[in-house]
Amino acid sequence: MSTTITVTSAAELNQALSQATGGETILLAAGDYGKLSLKGTQFASEVTIKSADPNNQASFSEMYLTNTSNITFDEVVFDYTYSSGDTATTNKFLITGSNNITIDNSVFDGDLSSGTGLGKGLVIRSSDNIDVINTEFHSWWKALGAAKSSDINFSGNNIHTIRSDGISLGEVQNVLIENNYIHDFGGAAGSKDHRDMIQVQRSNGTGSSDIIIRNNVLDMGDGDYTQGIWFGGDKATFKDPTNWHYNVVIENNIIYNAHANGLAVHMTQGLDITNNTLIAVPSGQTGGVAIPKILVTGGSKDVTIEQNITPAIVSPTVLASDANWTVQDNAIIQPKNYDAHFIFHATAANDGHNQYGVIPGSTADLLDAGSSLSDAFPFDYYSWVGSSNSTVVNPGGSGSGNTGTTTPVPTAPSGGTTTPTTPVDDTTGSTGTNTGTTTPAPTAPSGGTTTPTTPVDDTTGSTGTSGATGSQSPMVFDDFVLDIAGLSGRALKDDAHVVDTATGPVVHLDGHKDQVKLGRMKQFEDSDQLAFTVEFARDEADGAAQRLIWNKGHVGLTLVDDGLKVHVKNNDGKFHEGFLVKDLGLNDTEAHEITLMVDEVADRLQVLVDDEVVLDRTDIDLDFTGGREWGWDIGFSRGRYADGDLSGFAIDDEVQFVDTLGSSVDLMG
Repeated sequence: MSTTITVTSAAELNQALSQATGGETILLAAGDYGKLSLKGTQFASEVTIKSADPNNQASFSEMYLTNTSNITFDEVVFDYTYSSGDTATTNKFLITGSNNITIDNSVFDGDLSSGTGLGKGLVIRSSDNIDVINTEFHSWWKALGAAKSSDINFSGNNIHTIRSDGISLGEVQNVLIENNYIHDFGGAAGSKDHRDMIQVQRSNGTGSSDIIIRNNVLDMGDGDYTQGIWFGGDKATFKDPTNWHYNVVIENNIIYNAHANGLAVHMTQGLDITNNTLIAVPSGQTGGVAIPKILVTGGSKDVTIEQNITPAIVSPTVLASDANWTVQDNAIIQPKNYDAHFIFHATAANDGHNQYGVIPGSTADLLDAGSSLSDAFPFDYYSWVGSSNSTVVNPGGSGSGNTGTTTPVPTAPSGGTTTPTTPVDDTTGSTGTNTGTTTPAPTAPSGGTTTPTTPVDDTTGSTGTSGATGSQSPMVFDDFVLDIAGLSGRALKDDAHVVDTATGPVVHLDGHKDQVKLGRMKQFEDSDQLAFTVEFARDEADGAAQRLIWNKGHVGLTLVDDGLKVHVKNNDGKFHEGFLVKDLGLNDTEAHEITLMVDEVADRLQVLVDDEVVLDRTDIDLDFTGGREWGWDIGFSRGRYADGDLSGFAIDDEVQFVDTLGSSVDLMG
């Protein structure tokens, strides 16, 4: 049973925390609670620290969490005030060696020195399962950073009035950066700051893995130019596999800026850059600094660059000979032609922010290129991002376009500010398909989750076999049924396409990066019962490992040889290792129906193939709800490609297990 405690002072808060065991909500009366320091505080379940009055929030001047777990801060202000002697690297809010920490609906309020931000907002080190969501950061040298950490979620944040970096990462795994509004930076004149809105560093040489950056708006606005998304090659050695980045997805972002490194990535294996929009803001605002481009260097391997809007893609053909690259269907649009391709719902010169929509029938529209976020323009960025926005007076800045004041952005006008001319066909600027040869890529760091370029046979991981132990009539799936005939271009990736057959439409996957991307299924994210069914036929009886269904960190299916590997997040083993079931006859190129059913409360996992129970486990501590939501995919674009025909897929959250006649002897693979 949860307990709610109201406190009015730092002493009362400390007493409440010392007596909490888990499940408590501590409400803070308005006021300054000074320095909060917790060390070795391990709560059994979530303890929430929340302002009692969301319109008069409590604040902390410092916060240090060390070896601490299961704390949520909600509607709290983390308020830094400059003191003489403080430097750019001053850090008053630190999470280290901790896990299961959430900061939600809060504000990290920095301070200015000589007109620009000072200090670091929030720093996360050697921690895991950290959520920073729906939170505002302003008036910092660097806003938000994580190093040597895993399972990080930065979503729905409003980051502005920053002198150097918005989000900075290093040596991290399993990171989601989604739906953030990062804008209006103000540099310090004469400084050597390397301004980046999102940066992934290799300050010690070591790379990062499994990073998704999607649905973010990065807008220079009224501020100074910055680099957009930057994965640098600093201190990295090409021949050292631990220095590489692995499995990076950068998709559906919008970048309005004036630096050549609009989206730049070095030394990465498994890189998808898809449906991003890069816009060069007018040179009159920036002093003509540079036009943002897509740049991938360092001999990166297994790269896809497709359906982006950008002024240029820098030299991908030179690097393609050293790797497996696909570069296609990109709309290459130069700033001088913007009037023919975009509807200007808002511009920084007139509105303080930018919103460029795509003209129907233009090159980008015909290629289905660029971010889908522009389809919803005009809208209020602050309502979209779900975070507050503070007015910052005199943030300084070195750029000619910096006005010295950031004010709340008004809702964009209903119409454009420019009358578009007749669309011009720029398809000659669209890059063609490039599929260079594959050379052996560096091995992933020990313990990583990198998918090898060549599919591997994981059947040796099995410690037993499983035969059919029972049968049933399939359960009814009616919560979500995939409409194959109605699939659009945005859902079908690479060469995936719908084929009409005598028995109905199917999705054909050709075994090289083809995917059906279904995105988040929010109706199922908190369901402690979950089931899905899929009908699939391999193209070739080659026994290759094929990742068929993938909702990373939750549930999935991989075809392996003549059987399959079942993935469900649990507390007894690693998600990617899964549970292997051999000898199921799935390698015969015939259509088979596979159904997976799980119940987190009952800790039961059951799998059926063609109505026969092939796996039934009740000895696993299942834990698949909550956590990072990466979305549902059919097929995979970074190795273990699926090849064959998908004739059905459906999801339901009311599970009907089969009473089996025997028991499975499968063990964890």
